[in-house]
Amino acid sequence: MLAETSTVILGAGLCGLSAAYHLQKTDSRFIVLEREARVGGLARTETYGGFSFDHSIHILYTHDLYVSDLICKQLLVGNIVKQIRRSHCYSAGVITEYPYQLNNFGLPPEIIVENLLGLLEARAAAPSGAPLHFEEWIQRTFGRGIAKNFMIPYNRRQWAWDLQDMNYDWIADRVPTPEIRDVLLGALRPPANKHGPNSEFWYPREGGIEALAQALERKIAPDRIWLQAAVAAIDLPHCELRLSDGCRIRYERIISTLPLPAIVRLLGSAAPREICARATELKHNVVHTVNVGFELTGSDNPQPMHWVYYPEETTIFHRLSFPGAFSPWMVPKNCGSVQAEISESIYRPCDRAALIQLTLDDLSRVGILHNDQRVKVTAAVTLNPAYVIYDLRHRENTRIIRDYLREEHIDSRGRFGEWEYFNMDHAILSGKAAAEALF
Repeated sequence: MLAETSTVILGAGLCGLSAAYHLQKTDSRFIVLEREARVGGLARTETYGGFSFDHSIHILYTHDLYVSDLICKQLLVGNIVKQIRRSHCYSAGVITEYPYQLNNFGLPPEIIVENLLGLLEARAAAPSGAPLHFEEWIQRTFGRGIAKNFMIPYNRRQWAWDLQDMNYDWIADRVPTPEIRDVLLGALRPPANKHGPNSEFWYPREGGIEALAQALERKIAPDRIWLQAAVAAIDLPHCELRLSDGCRIRYERIISTLPLPAIVRLLGSAAPREICARATELKHNVVHTVNVGFELTGSDNPQPMHWVYYPEETTIFHRLSFPGAFSPWMVPKNCGSVQAEISESIYRPCDRAALIQLTLDDLSRVGILHNDQRVKVTAAVTLNPAYVIYDLRHRENTRIIRDYLREEHIDSRGRFGEWEYFNMDHAILSGKAAAEALF
């Protein structure tokens, strides 16, 4: 079978669906190819025995008015709830408010003093020149105390990478940088204000985060989305795609949301040696999410927190989230659930076969699970790739690879297509930009 189309969109995650949604306004001759049986990519929700879990924690927030209107007034109208963030950090045996650097109240006095003195010393030093890497940026920005007690250990756990092999230009407004006055107040009294870009966020009332992807899908003509359509190869000279089932598609251009290394591999011998070499240099980690559903006892607070960070090497997980806190739809009546995240890489291997049991043991040890609670559901999901790693050659490599692909009429977009740490609003905007760039 040979099909012909103007534009092929590879991947039906949020970026690919957004590209299709915006492209159909000017061109109906496009096809979206998705290898899985349903759309969503990372923005999917799995259900086991009545318990629902997203593929890792997902929340919706944006500073972009277009995305805000699209999500709240078109896609999820009537199915979205605005929430005030309830997130915490667990360190030194106590729970404090997130973000750690602005909420030291409740920590042991010696740690508070170490954190405050370190920040003051860092501000007084004011070294010249840019930091050499992410770890040095942390030390300069937060001082030795906050760096030692939270920032460095937590980021080592989340990224599962050598922080001296990472750049820091991805941070932007993701990590609140502290004002001295706010840090002092945060050490002397309980938190009065929420800090950070996600202090308020939205979440679907029903359907988990996959409700957003499904809403986008419903806006696109059904015959334009081909599911279970895996691409086996791209024939650049003939502008053809070959699918794993043998079908061929002749195209004029491609919008790819596939991981950059994957799209380069699909080009086979047509890709220049330099491009292949740079693609193999791109780094990422793997995140395992262990999902646990359990019965609540009479004394349990069903879902007191949205998520909590664990910087210390006393638990296998570095973050826990509680799906029922985002929406009661995520858990059966009289039940609770928790999702644990564990990052893995060449720097931080883990025993995948033991992940569930180790997680259950640590959940009991930190007081999330109790002996009188019956665990009803356990499941593990592996995200690979999960986070792209901003190694010191990241910018150069991604720029050169994407420039080459554009010359071959392939526009690589989205979280993995651009090899960037994108939130969902960024993915939607990236797909929109890809569609608009064609006309």
